[in-house]
Amino acid sequence: MDAPVEDSDIKLQKVSADLISEFDTRLPLFLFRRQRSGDSSQKVRKQVTAREADGLIAEKCLDPFQELPQLLDPHLSRWISLLSSAFVSSLNLAATSSHSLSNDYDTANPEKEALLIPLTQAISKIIYTLCKIRGEKVVVRFLGNEVSWLEPLLSFTEQCQKTKTWEERYVGLLWLSHLLFAPFDLATISSNNYEDADDEDEDEEKKTVVEGLDLQWEKLPGITVRVLPLAIRYLASPGKERDAAKALLVRLALRRDMQELGVLDAMVRWALKALRPKQEKTPYHYIGVLSFLAGVLTSSADTSDMDPYLVMVFHAVHGAAENSQESVMASALARKAVIKVIRAVAVLFLRENKDLYEDIVGLGLVETTIGFLLDCLGDNDTPVRFAASKALSIIALRLDQYMASQVVEAVLEGLNKNVLKGRETPGKKDLSAVNPLEWHGLMLTLSHLLYRRSPPADQLAEIVQALITGLSFERRALSGSSSGTNVRDAACFGIWAMARRYTTKELLAVPTESMIIGAHAPGSSVLQITATGLVAAACLDPAGNIRRGSSAALQELIGRHPDTVTEGIWVVQTVDYHAVALRARALQEVALGVTKLSPRYGEAILEALLGWRGVGDVDAASRRAVGASFGALTAELALTTPDPLKRLRQSVSLAKGVLTSLQARQVEERHGLLMSIAGVFDGFPKVVGGQADYKSESLISFVNSSADGVLEILEDCNAKTYRRPELVAEGASRLIISAAPILQAVMSTSGVQNSPTAIVSGPELIEENAGEITQLVRALGEREGPVKGFVKLTRTYLAKWLLTQEPDLITPAADAALTMLIFSDDGEREEIVREWAGIVRHRPTSSRVATWGGHFSALAMSYSIASTLQTVQIKNLICDSFVERWNTDPYTDVHVAVLQSLTRSNSKSGLLRDNTDIFLPLIAEGLDDYTTTAQGDVGSMVRFQAIRATKALWTEPPSGPLVEGLILRILRLAAEKLDRVRAEAQVALSLVLKPEHVFRRPPLSHHANLSSIRFRAPFLQTTFSSTAYFTSLLSLPSKLLDSVSSSTLFSNPQEWLCPLLSGYVSSADTGNEELVIATRSALLSHCLASPDITLDIVTALISNLRTHQKNDRVLVPTLEVLRFLLDMSVVSPEGINWKTLCLLVQKAAYKTGNVRKLEACIGLYGGVVLQGEGEGREEAKKRLGALMVHPWPRVRSAVVDQLWRVYSSGSNGEEEKGGKLLGTDWGATNKGSIQQLVNELGLTGA
Repeated sequence: MDAPVEDSDIKLQKVSADLISEFDTRLPLFLFRRQRSGDSSQKVRKQVTAREADGLIAEKCLDPFQELPQLLDPHLSRWISLLSSAFVSSLNLAATSSHSLSNDYDTANPEKEALLIPLTQAISKIIYTLCKIRGEKVVVRFLGNEVSWLEPLLSFTEQCQKTKTWEERYVGLLWLSHLLFAPFDLATISSNNYEDADDEDEDEEKKTVVEGLDLQWEKLPGITVRVLPLAIRYLASPGKERDAAKALLVRLALRRDMQELGVLDAMVRWALKALRPKQEKTPYHYIGVLSFLAGVLTSSADTSDMDPYLVMVFHAVHGAAENSQESVMASALARKAVIKVIRAVAVLFLRENKDLYEDIVGLGLVETTIGFLLDCLGDNDTPVRFAASKALSIIALRLDQYMASQVVEAVLEGLNKNVLKGRETPGKKDLSAVNPLEWHGLMLTLSHLLYRRSPPADQLAEIVQALITGLSFERRALSGSSSGTNVRDAACFGIWAMARRYTTKELLAVPTESMIIGAHAPGSSVLQITATGLVAAACLDPAGNIRRGSSAALQELIGRHPDTVTEGIWVVQTVDYHAVALRARALQEVALGVTKLSPRYGEAILEALLGWRGVGDVDAASRRAVGASFGALTAELALTTPDPLKRLRQSVSLAKGVLTSLQARQVEERHGLLMSIAGVFDGFPKVVGGQADYKSESLISFVNSSADGVLEILEDCNAKTYRRPELVAEGASRLIISAAPILQAVMSTSGVQNSPTAIVSGPELIEENAGEITQLVRALGEREGPVKGFVKLTRTYLAKWLLTQEPDLITPAADAALTMLIFSDDGEREEIVREWAGIVRHRPTSSRVATWGGHFSALAMSYSIASTLQTVQIKNLICDSFVERWNTDPYTDVHVAVLQSLTRSNSKSGLLRDNTDIFLPLIAEGLDDYTTTAQGDVGSMVRFQAIRATKALWTEPPSGPLVEGLILRILRLAAEKLDRVRAEAQVALSLVLKPEHVFRRPPLSHHANLSSIRFRAPFLQTTFSSTAYFTSLLSLPSKLLDSVSSSTLFSNPQEWLCPLLSGYVSSADTGNEELVIATRSALLSHCLASPDITLDIVTALISNLRTHQKNDRVLVPTLEVLRFLLDMSVVSPEGINWKTLCLLVQKAAYKTGNVRKLEACIGLYGGVVLQGEGEGREEAKKRLGALMVHPWPRVRSAVVDQLWRVYSSGSNGEEEKGGKLLGTDWGATNKGSIQQLVNELGLTGA
């Protein structure tokens, strides 16, 4: 759960000005017609295209602002004013025209309805989107408030009941609720039409719609008579209309003139009756009724309008909830609405009755409410728990101090329920029996109470204990999913609220002696303890929002209470909100940085790393980072103590203690602990300082005990079978690699090393070049004791691990194999290498057995120590083994494994670099691998790895065979349709470009680190699917290095254009829509630059037609791209042999069953007829005539389309021939009629 490297909110801030400017420009053009010059009036549109409306809403305009909605605030007034005026103008236009708005929907033509929509619908969509982003309470304030708009909007909303979309109904109801703020009595602004005798029947029909609403309808204003049935109807809607209808009814019922007419009383009584309907209703009915009651109660908080109904409403709603009425309580939204109603009643009652002890009814009502809300804290749905916790905090704020403290005690008692004493660690709590949902509700309630400062200061000790416990709370289901994230998030909120609401003096007075919160220095204040817990959570928590929440709470804690936390300001700067976004960075960089500030933070993080947030994490990549972090923190803490090796020994013993206590099924924890022990060994060279004192008793004790521990762990891994053996194998392989400095120190302390060398960590040893490894091997003396046992055990295990099919195990197993070879004696080393070479060389006879990447990688890595062997032919043996297996085994995965091994070992062993002439044909063959199976283009994996191998060869400026053999293939792959392959080829191609075309200032050397300049390079900065990228490919030779461009391959444009276009056409024809648009746009712009360029392009495409006649992968896209260029009229007739082109197309279509190829050929024939000349034009006509009698109707229809295009173009005076194509279905016509048509059109030819 990592945040992206560049957060979406940061990206949005950068582009927000452009998005807003674009919306400002497009909105008026979208709403109003373009007027002639000099005409300043604006005429609103009737209809707009649905695509244009969606474009204003989609990702490139409004939708991105959901991340930072406040960025729209300065512009909402202008936009909504423009939208509302256009909306009303559209209503007025419909009122003055001869048809209503409902006629804008063309029900007889659904295709047209999908393309064109009424302007009111489009505006409603935009306004709803703004409400979704910014909230309807903010947006509704900017809607027009002209009283004269009330009845037109009401009429529009009434029409929406049948034909309009839900967005229009929602906006209409919401706007009406805003207009009901009018300070005039509705009777004075209502039309008299509804009091006429002619409309009596219509009124009666509307009155009967609302069952149970007892009103004197004849005394009500016309607007009220129309609004009530309309809003009540949508109150039971399952969509957003329900929210707008609720707001409209609340606004109407609370108007003073409506209360005088009895509307409020009737609506409340109707709502209470609606909770007990005679017939079964949908859950949305109850949600609407309850939300109306909650809205009325909340809106009348400062008045006494609802006081007479409080008891009645409470008993009705609470009774429905307590009786578990299925339709009411089945929905989470209904339960949330019940909580809002009961909360509002209790708040109003507390406002009215100050002394509850004198009012038995009021006291019972409040106590019942609190009990009900406490029960709701364990609800299965998060919105219900949120509502209940907030309600409890609001009610507690209005209680006296004694009753408020009782509420806090009830919450704390709930947090202690089912909490057991730790069996393994007596000082800690066992939370395995608690309900995580109830804990979330209780923790959230506690946080809300702290935010409103309800708990007294003397209860803070228990509260802090609960918050810190919640900060590390976790529960996992049997499937591995987490259910503790909500609890930890609520705990962060609670600590943040506590830091804001309580003074430093109050918090420092909180006793900490009785707290069970892990290891802390004696006398630490509650602020220091809380800060340490937040640091651990910010560095280790798997959830990104918890890490950031902990960072924010830490900043609030230290900022509000300065000089109370060790290195406070520096801790805030280190545990930064953005620094902890990436978990790997938080685990390693941030944790190490805060440990350097004070050891107390490092100790807390180390303790947490051995728990579920560290070695017990479900993600394997996170456990690898945990191992590295555990070792780095241990080394840093060791350097601060008088006896560093003792600190290392403590960490190893602590991890081994946890390891021995694990059950066999706890494989993930075992994997994490092995990685952690390996991390400690990696820090050993840093602690001893490279050149160690090998006579030191402390050093001798540590290395001997560590060597024995490694052997013990390896024997345990061999003796037992685990659920996921690949994880244990990876951890053990990593331990073998990291044990290298321990073994080197063992040999040095025992005096068997010939010439002691500087101790380096295992990963650093693996990364060293062949010369340094050879020097180390020769410096080592006789292999005895633990070293010999280590080699024996490792060889046994590697025999199984190198056969793995797990990609994550191949690299550590190969590195472990190299470590084993380093500590083997000469004879054993040569025997092992020959054994691996034999396995790699020979293809398995059984189809069920396959040699995967383990042996390939191990053999490639062994090349770095081949110089230490007495037999000089070992290097040739290694190379020959790879080549022979490549040539004899066509299996795609084998080729991928070979290329991966060569690429990875190149920087270490130099296998690929030293044997370029041997492996260059393999790489070239891999770049041309287009193997396709039932799984798809599996050859793309080989091409991808071959590109990486090419990059490894091009680390130095290439020339000669390295250019001539590979660059044209890389150029083709840089333009092909697969994004993954094209992106990798783009990076490879940048290695042979001139610095001024690759780098911005300052120009770096060609062999500079590519990752460090990735975002400063213009060629790399252009995305691999952009028009600019493909344009640069078409003009590439001028940008190449001189050593590359001087090759004969680039002396003739056809030499490099043909390979480039063979890949380019796949992107321009069969890629995704955006890719096709970008490639064709770049190609068209390039051709328009010069007729000579166009001729070169067309010539290369025709040459590819001749070369790839039997390769439909290239042939069909080439036909389509040629057709596209002819259709764009950019091809000049001069210089092209049109007849040869037609003959090549004829050959491509001969006896083919590929319909798409036939359609491409037909389209190309049509283009030749229109753009070609001479014999080529006549040949194209003849071929169209021949295909007209094709047995497949689809092909004949395609020919007719091209003929109509030719004859309707108006060229050569053949317009009358086009009329003969009309009125007949040529796909279903008999052959005689078709032949007659061909003769009449003169398409038979000679």
